[in-house]
Amino acid sequence: MRASQGGRSWFWRFVVLLILAGGVGGFIALQTFKPRPVVRPVVKQLPLVRVEPVQFASGALNVTGNGLVRPRAEVLRGAEVSGRIVELSRAMVSGGQFAKSEVLVRLDAEPFRAALAQAQAERRSAQAALLLAERLLQRTEALIDKGFLSPQTRDERIAAKDQARAALERAQAIERQRQLDLSRTEIRAPFDGRVLSEQVDVGDTVQPGKQLARIFASGDLEIVVSLTDRDMALVRDPWTGSRAGSPAMVVVEHGGQRYQWPGRLDRVEAAVDSATRTFNVVVRVPEPLARGTPLGEPGVASGARQAGPPLVVGMYASVQITGRDQGQHALIARAALRDGPSIWLVEAGERIAIRPVRVLLERDDSVAIAADGLANGARVVVSDLAVVTEGLEVRVVTPR
Repeated sequence: MRASQGGRSWFWRFVVLLILAGGVGGFIALQTFKPRPVVRPVVKQLPLVRVEPVQFASGALNVTGNGLVRPRAEVLRGAEVSGRIVELSRAMVSGGQFAKSEVLVRLDAEPFRAALAQAQAERRSAQAALLLAERLLQRTEALIDKGFLSPQTRDERIAAKDQARAALERAQAIERQRQLDLSRTEIRAPFDGRVLSEQVDVGDTVQPGKQLARIFASGDLEIVVSLTDRDMALVRDPWTGSRAGSPAMVVVEHGGQRYQWPGRLDRVEAAVDSATRTFNVVVRVPEPLARGTPLGEPGVASGARQAGPPLVVGMYASVQITGRDQGQHALIARAALRDGPSIWLVEAGERIAIRPVRVLLERDDSVAIAADGLANGARVVVSDLAVVTEGLEVRVVTPR
């Protein structure tokens, strides 16, 4: 019985050893005959960049800006004497046109005529009093020479004559003032112009200093344009302040179309704007009432273009000032300009070259830079990179 149990024990031990040996053999076989991995070379990942060719141009760079159209001269016309308005000119409405010296407002003149008549009467009375004093002095001189009057009487007559002359001068001054007051009942235009606004009507009573209307001179209109110091450097001698300033073109959008008027840089205002640190230049338009010349618009037939409007105070205008001749310069996309300022060029071997540049003019979507050291066919990077170093190798995206 015990021999039988011992035989079975050795049998199971043999089975276990056989299973372990089979597992070890299978593992060794798998390790021996498994396929070897394919070893591939390491591919270097280069940053992708987009490039554009540098464009070259020559000649003047025009400086652009915007501003409101304003009159050359604008005044607040007010009353200088008290009175009741009895008449208004037909031009005394917003937009009304008037000529120099035209009566815009007439006040009731009767009280001033009466005051002038009184002043004239007082002046005549003073003249008579002076004439009498002079005659009395002459008679007194004769009587003194004959010994009938004392010298003291002469002094009294001389004093009376001086008083009479002073009274006459005072009466004459009052008469001139009354004449001036009477003339001020007619409020006249100081120049040819138009009415911006008016605040009175017939029957109103006004006091000295009362504002009656805002008027402006017809003729030249102006646009004030803010320019940076970089823009100013492009303009031909803007400091002369003469009629020989740089030519300019004023453009206004009206009714969905754009119209232009010729102008000229007139002057630079006296101070730099303290908030924006820009220069305010004044562009003058000599013939604003002339109809604007229409600019060609894509998709608009020439026959469909309307007659242009005149240039009107308050219009928002864009201004283009002709700059100095810059010779050859380069034009790049704004996205290509980097801090410094600098640009990234892709040169031989597809490697980055960082080049400092001198900016001439910045526009909304492009930048003009000096062409120094830029060769024809130069490629400039217009995409962004997280890290850029001189000589960085890149891959260029081929434009479609």
